[in-house]
Amino acid sequence: MKKMKLTSTLFIISVSFILFTGCKKNDHPGSSCNSSAENNADLQNAQLKKLGVDVPAKWYDLAIKLSRTTPNQSPGPINSRAFGYIGLALYESVVPGIPADKSIQSQLNDMPALPQVVCGETYFYPACANAALANMVHHMFGNASASQNFTIDSLEKSLDSLFKSRIPNYIFDRSVNFGQSISNAIYAWSTSDGGDKAYLNPFPNTYTPPAGPGLWVPLPGQFAQLPNWGNNRTFIKNNAAGTQPAPPPAYSIETSSKFYQDELEVYNESINQDPEHIIIAKYWAALPGPGVSISILSAVLADKNSSLSVAAEAYCKVGIAIADAIVSCYKTKYQYNQERPITFIRANFNPTWVSTITTPPFPDYTSAHSVQAGASARVLADIFGNNTTFTDYSINSLGFTPRIFTTFSDCANEIALSRLYGGIHVRTSNFVGLNQGDLVGMHVSALHFKGNY
Repeated sequence: MKKMKLTSTLFIISVSFILFTGCKKNDHPGSSCNSSAENNADLQNAQLKKLGVDVPAKWYDLAIKLSRTTPNQSPGPINSRAFGYIGLALYESVVPGIPADKSIQSQLNDMPALPQVVCGETYFYPACANAALANMVHHMFGNASASQNFTIDSLEKSLDSLFKSRIPNYIFDRSVNFGQSISNAIYAWSTSDGGDKAYLNPFPNTYTPPAGPGLWVPLPGQFAQLPNWGNNRTFIKNNAAGTQPAPPPAYSIETSSKFYQDELEVYNESINQDPEHIIIAKYWAALPGPGVSISILSAVLADKNSSLSVAAEAYCKVGIAIADAIVSCYKTKYQYNQERPITFIRANFNPTWVSTITTPPFPDYTSAHSVQAGASARVLADIFGNNTTFTDYSINSLGFTPRIFTTFSDCANEIALSRLYGGIHVRTSNFVGLNQGDLVGMHVSALHFKGNY
């Protein structure tokens, strides 16, 4: 993870610049009062601009580490879901202090009403965000060890100690209570989505995959990963059912068939592999895909010295995009149950063949890395513009050289190709997956975060 230059602005600006009065007109559904804050929109925009991304940046840095090290948390579906709810909690905990923005609660899939700020009361929104993020990280990483929970608590307390020295206790307490109430309400909603506590049994041994020519079979010792994930509730209604791709090429061992040619390409790539392709394959396999997308966003926000308001909206959008993308992808995977290249290659080309990176325990079509990369690239391009130069430092700590890109789409394409280079997905699964994710991301970008709708 890039060691971002976390600005100290948050902690040196005057108290008057970081205390906001709630609430805005129609800030949350059901709110009907006007606030003096609404009459100071220009001032508040300037204040939020100065806040930077210190609080969310530190929390997302920790969450990415937890997604890789917490037991049974590394499967893409589980940590993509976590980032979806973490981002939503962040955004909804600070949106009353962002004059131009609105709650998105009413636009999400069967989401109940959220707690509201008290009109006329003053809130310190960095403290709201810190409380919401700490609470949601605890909820989403429920399988964390005692030492990991201590790290979560320590980060919350270290930020709180900075806040407490600069604002009255009653404002601090009010702000923390609001952040926690938002987070608790969102978590309560999350428990009915079909993925709650999935880390307790991500590889159910009771699932039996369908049998037949060209259908996926687990490798010895493997069990299917989260075979029912595609039935989960998405954040945006129909963002899984409404983004399903066409069926994959029909299974065939005819040498001229699309299916055969796809598999042959994977095999030929493995025996004639460019050293750079091996680096690319291993680079993008080193961290769960959703964590990579979040890391890229964090780097871009830091490079642009973005405000808290921009950061909150961006983390929310990317989190929802990758969460819904994985639900859509797993719906596809377990509908078509296409076999992995390793199965076809061993049966038709080389009985002892091994993929460059480890073949995971779920069907080929479509590629989860590709779907989530397509979704996040679409959202990032819509926020910052596709022609954004950035450096990915997501696995710098693991000994890899950071990779530089000039567009988000180029990065997504490389992520898709990495699965071909690694020998675990055919080209069709990767690039159909990119398009599938792009459609998911388009639906996220269509959410109304600003103005009336």
